[in-house]
Amino acid sequence: LIFHELAHQVLFVPGDTVFNESFAVAVADAGLQRYSARYPLDIARLQQARARRAEFVALVMTHRDRLAAQFAAAPTADAKRAIKAAIFADLRTDHAALKQRWGGYAGYDAWFDGLNNARLNAVSNYYELVPLFTRLLEQEGGDFARFFAACRMLARLDYASRRQRLAAMVAAPVEP
Repeated sequence: LIFHELAHQVLFVPGDTVFNESFAVAVADAGLQRYSARYPLDIARLQQARARRAEFVALVMTHRDRLAAQFAAAPTADAKRAIKAAIFADLRTDHAALKQRWGGYAGYDAWFDGLNNARLNAVSNYYELVPLFTRLLEQEGGDFARFFAACRMLARLDYASRRQRLAAMVAAPVEP
């Protein structure tokens, strides 16, 4: 949490929640890895928590994408409500299977209380661009100063150009 909030002090783009939160999550993840390497923590527990989070985020994003695609094709409000109910039921079922695979870990159970579109979008806001930021940090050789400079350059662009440039930057091969 501290690394995440400090990342917002380094860079914040007004009006671009997904960029800001995904940037902060990526910085926090990398910061925690570096911190735990220097000051050993329970690495196995941290890795397990990160793996679970990644699976949870992938699950939510998959169902969010399904919902968006099916909503776009739904002709009526009643059809949209039925689609939403079915997809939310699938999401809960898939979470139950994931939870079982995790040996009963219930850490995400509360998230499902009052499940709605806003909860799906909140997960998206925080994680949608994390893989791109993580890849950009790798391309910058893990150097935070260079990574922050690249992100500041992106921040100066308009929204559409920022997304295009970020995607193009991470598509480029990593130099050895």
